[in-house]
Amino acid sequence: TLEVLTLTIENDDSDDKSIELERWDDGWRIVKPIEAKAHSGAVEKFLKNLAASRNDADYVMDPDPTPERLVEFGLANPTVRVTMKVGRDLKPYTVQFGKRAPTMGVAYARLEGRKAVFRVLADARSEANKDMLYFRNKTVLRVNPVLVDQFSITRPEGYILAKLPQDGKWGLEKPVTARTDHNKVFEFLGALANAEISEFTEETHANLATYGLDKPAISLVFWKHGDSEPTVRLDIGKRSPEKRGYYCAMSDRDYVFVLPEETINAIPRHADDLRSRDLLYVEKEKLKRIEVHGEGGGWLVIVKGVDNEWRLGDEKGDKVDFNLVTDFIDEITSARIKEFVTSNQKGLGKYGLEPAIAQLLFWSEGSATPVSLKIGKKAPSGYVYAFAGAENMVLTVDERVKRLLQTYFRNL
Repeated sequence: TLEVLTLTIENDDSDDKSIELERWDDGWRIVKPIEAKAHSGAVEKFLKNLAASRNDADYVMDPDPTPERLVEFGLANPTVRVTMKVGRDLKPYTVQFGKRAPTMGVAYARLEGRKAVFRVLADARSEANKDMLYFRNKTVLRVNPVLVDQFSITRPEGYILAKLPQDGKWGLEKPVTARTDHNKVFEFLGALANAEISEFTEETHANLATYGLDKPAISLVFWKHGDSEPTVRLDIGKRSPEKRGYYCAMSDRDYVFVLPEETINAIPRHADDLRSRDLLYVEKEKLKRIEVHGEGGGWLVIVKGVDNEWRLGDEKGDKVDFNLVTDFIDEITSARIKEFVTSNQKGLGKYGLEPAIAQLLFWSEGSATPVSLKIGKKAPSGYVYAFAGAENMVLTVDERVKRLLQTYFRNL
């Protein structure tokens, strides 16, 4: 199939009638009836089926069919024809397709200018009957998601900006500065990279207002690593109930197209949809001191001694069950944030956070500032209010976190 340089698919019963494709260094392109990037995978699959058909065509159905037999094979006046031009001299070979045979997986065909009717793969016949949409490139985000290091989302709910700094950890820049859930970022980018256009509506941007794209409801902007200016922008306009999708336009192409509703619905609405829900970030191996402060002023301090054992009060204190401390650290750091309530630190008292009902401090080796967590009063639906220093805002967490602090405070 590498020798095939042009491919023309003619179908008298199709609206497209004739589709002409050319092989370029960067893949296949449609050159007629429009000029557009082709889905190279679909074209190569079609050629592979044609090549496999040649291997399957050792059995000749009829070496010299009569006119009646040609009618039987659907080849008296074939409506589907595929012309391949091969090699530097672009030598043409035209395959005429007839009917599917009664045997599953087989169809009839012959080469133009030759008498014999052959058996070919039915998949080749089926793909030759496809319209231009099948062979057209339907990729939305043509930038490899791995190369994206910044993106923004503008929608009625607000503006979101996320960046991938040199440390390789995605973070939110706007509307808040916060850690992201890397899996959610990759899911979002991957969903767009894997999404496919469901319809090509108009080949120009001349009538953007018709589709709500002069003032798009949602705009996504992506920066590829090394680009100071945006690499590509995706605008999303009106919803089309009958098409079950939304009209869209992109800065790197000239046409208007439709994306399915599920693709648009997967776009984050709020910054919180991308934020990390991990309550605490600590490296267990580097911890050197843990403080648990309880109600009524009671508190507990455990310190890791030079023997790498946890001890009560200071390095010379009584040993504390190492496994019990490890279990406590594992359980508390596995807790997840339920809701981000407010970044306004005034009036923390109404959440039971000033003073806090319970407080946890993790001190790590080489750090002068502890990782802190305050637990407040009960919130709706079985949660409690909390204040995590890393997030610098009021949160809600599962009430289990409060019970963990109280339980381990007593046990230690």
